[in-house]
Amino acid sequence: MSFSRPHTPQPIVRPASPRRPSATSLSRTNSRDPSPTRTSAHGFDLRLPLLPPIGAAHGSDYTQSSSPGDAPRGEGSSSSSTGSPTSDPLVRSLAFFRNSLRMSPKTNKRGNKYIFGAVAVLAVFGLWHVWGSGAGSGLGGWESAQAAVSNAGSKWEGVGFWPSSMKWGKSRPAGSGLSEVDKTTFVDLQHGDIPETVWVKGVAGFNYFQNLYLWNGTFIAVVAAEDAESMPNVATIMSDHPTDDGRFPKAKEDRWKVLIKGQDELEFLGGVAVRKAGVSMFFNDEKGKKSVSFLKHYFHFIGEVFLGAWRVLTTAGDMELPQRLMYRTTPDDWRDRAGLTTWFQQSVMPNTAVEESPIWEDRIKSGMTFLYDKITISDRWAAHAKGKDTYRFNKMTADMLYLDAPMNWMDPLRDSMKLLVQTKGCSVYRENPDVPIVLYINRQLTGRRLLDNDAKVLVEEMQKLESEGVIQWIDAQMETYSRIDQFCLALKADVIMGVHGNGLSHALWMKPGSAVLEFMFPGGFARDYATVAELMRHDYYAIHKDEVFTKDKWLKPDGWGVGANQGFHSTNIPLDGKWVADLIRTIAEEKKGMVEP
Repeated sequence: MSFSRPHTPQPIVRPASPRRPSATSLSRTNSRDPSPTRTSAHGFDLRLPLLPPIGAAHGSDYTQSSSPGDAPRGEGSSSSSTGSPTSDPLVRSLAFFRNSLRMSPKTNKRGNKYIFGAVAVLAVFGLWHVWGSGAGSGLGGWESAQAAVSNAGSKWEGVGFWPSSMKWGKSRPAGSGLSEVDKTTFVDLQHGDIPETVWVKGVAGFNYFQNLYLWNGTFIAVVAAEDAESMPNVATIMSDHPTDDGRFPKAKEDRWKVLIKGQDELEFLGGVAVRKAGVSMFFNDEKGKKSVSFLKHYFHFIGEVFLGAWRVLTTAGDMELPQRLMYRTTPDDWRDRAGLTTWFQQSVMPNTAVEESPIWEDRIKSGMTFLYDKITISDRWAAHAKGKDTYRFNKMTADMLYLDAPMNWMDPLRDSMKLLVQTKGCSVYRENPDVPIVLYINRQLTGRRLLDNDAKVLVEEMQKLESEGVIQWIDAQMETYSRIDQFCLALKADVIMGVHGNGLSHALWMKPGSAVLEFMFPGGFARDYATVAELMRHDYYAIHKDEVFTKDKWLKPDGWGVGANQGFHSTNIPLDGKWVADLIRTIAEEKKGMVEP
């Protein structure tokens, strides 16, 4: 709409304001009458300041009454006297608001109520934002509002539905263009120092690292040039996938790589790493076309692969239970038939995640880099290929004895197991504090066992010792016990004895300084449970019928050990029960004062 003016401006004289109609006259007016007279006479007027139309030049003498019924504002009054430019957004907003109140007959009392309601809501919403921005800052009331207003010019935070102090999550720190990064989850690899990999401790087949990277299925050690020589040879860390003819060569660069900071390109890591906090255990063993991983056997996993990893950690001073167990192989290759491995993982380490091959593959497909704070790598074939004593006894944990662990190195695992069995109501203490407990792992229902008559005599002699008050005798066929009850018996036993077999792995859960008696076919030997006993600081006795097959007998002068012989896995292993009873009497006297802490 344009406004024309005479060439010579004339003052505008406003007519006197007519009297407003009374309530009686208003009630007689047809509410549906759209007459302009009614509209102009009854339209609502906020009596806002006189504003020029949009587009009028600043300083012009344009003057207009705010309503037909207004009194004169004074002759010659103009917008130039106020000096407010019409291009100001505030002026435009006020003009729009004023005009919206005076638009049409429909914008009458009811429409004005809607407008006032909207204005009230916006006002309350604005006050909430200003007031809420000071919450938690120690300011209250108008102090917080003033602080919010004074700080508003420093950085535009935007307007959200919630006041800034009431939004979920952390606000951006002052002076920073980025949100605060949770360094326990993500690690910046582009700025600052990249965490360097440290080889902490280990032997062939069992190695402990800190800050080890994983990208695209490859473990990457990032080290300074002067520390490159401290990394062990890859052949002692990890083997490659087994060949078709059953060989296990050392890992290639698609499995293990060492990079030098400042020399080797690191951009392929992607600039950020996902941190895997806590202790991780990675088991590299996997089956081939003509080879097995041995993970499927409870003892070979718990008593060798897992035990070795735990031993390396504890000798370095780390006693925390692992956050995750990582398998490269498929689930069917590590789950034992009896289900003891899965039971142990889910019960004794209930907060430990078990990551199988699908998760390993997902990490590869994600394209992300992962940084492991603390990780052990166990590899059976690296231990056999490069170990000192491993190949002599065909036991991957043989070199564990070179790592001196504290006396209580098994306590975190034992304590967790004790809590489990005690929750069920099983006591891990002697019935009589002065009477040691002798646990017999009875294998007479299995394929490797004592001669029937010899087994009968053994039980009779042990019952005699119990009647004398020398020992508390427990004759346990473990397959008839629940798993919790089995481990409860192991925790409280002072002496454990039985034919060579999986049941003797319970020696792991006895208190340090206990005794282990292993019955074998005369002339044969296997170092499985001898190593467990040595690691646990138990007294170990290899029994050949009526004699102790001592270390000087099973360890040859050339360093090699005596192996299993014909009859070793038979059903006719001989034993002199009376002789064993005399030995137990002596051992019980020694263990009388050794009680569960």
